[in-house]
Amino acid sequence: MAKTYRRILIFIVILGVLMGLLGKKFAGDQYVNIEPRKNTECTLTKRVFDDADVLTDEEEKNLEALIAEKEELIGGDLVLITTNDASLDTMEKLRDYAQNYYKENKLGWDQPIGSGAIYVDDWETRYTWLATRGIVKDRLSKDNTDYIVDETNDIVNKDPYKAYTRLINLIAEETQKSPMFHINISPIWVLLGCLVVSLIFVVAQLSGQVGKDTVKKSTYVKKDGVQMNDKKDVFLHSHVTRTKRKSDDDSGSSCSGTDDFGGSGGSH
Repeated sequence: MAKTYRRILIFIVILGVLMGLLGKKFAGDQYVNIEPRKNTECTLTKRVFDDADVLTDEEEKNLEALIAEKEELIGGDLVLITTNDASLDTMEKLRDYAQNYYKENKLGWDQPIGSGAIYVDDWETRYTWLATRGIVKDRLSKDNTDYIVDETNDIVNKDPYKAYTRLINLIAEETQKSPMFHINISPIWVLLGCLVVSLIFVVAQLSGQVGKDTVKKSTYVKKDGVQMNDKKDVFLHSHVTRTKRKSDDDSGSSCSGTDDFGGSGGSH
């Protein structure tokens, strides 16, 4: 029994050390830009263009300030556009609109048409598109941009300002993460997962010990002798049914960025 307790203690200590090391890894492996903005050809004087009029003047001002802070942090231009354009009736058209806007205005932190991201939300068609380029594109995979777009679209109908604030924060957070550690799981779930694993390990160890203590030589031997029973399992038929997994097309887009852009789209 003492050996079992020692195993449990060693397991818990090792798990705690691993969690500590991973925590340091996540906290210390963030990318932070140190380069000043070098692009002098972009003539845009603001970053929020609310043509759909879903934001108040105060909300636009707050978003401008947030974007300025995050641009310097990640070294990428960030632009938000809302529109009411019925002609942008496919995801591909909205993607091309976002990318062309980026190129025509020579956006980019490090150079014209350089590092940054642009988010276009068409309130007429309810399509959205996040286009990325340069360092932002390199550090964000399709899964990351899908995640950002989905998180924004989940709340944008109820509270556009809250959604766009989350959008800007997520772009910066996901860009800062190491490419190897783009994990979008709450720390609470990670902790609960570790506790469940620990509990399973403890129960398994204790159950094994109880089994060793209760099974004796006489457990399966009758007093008057040994009796052997012959048991057979006969399977006459075997049938396996496979069901095709339904894809989730409600919020994501099958198309991706083009012309050296990355990105993802969705709808709300």
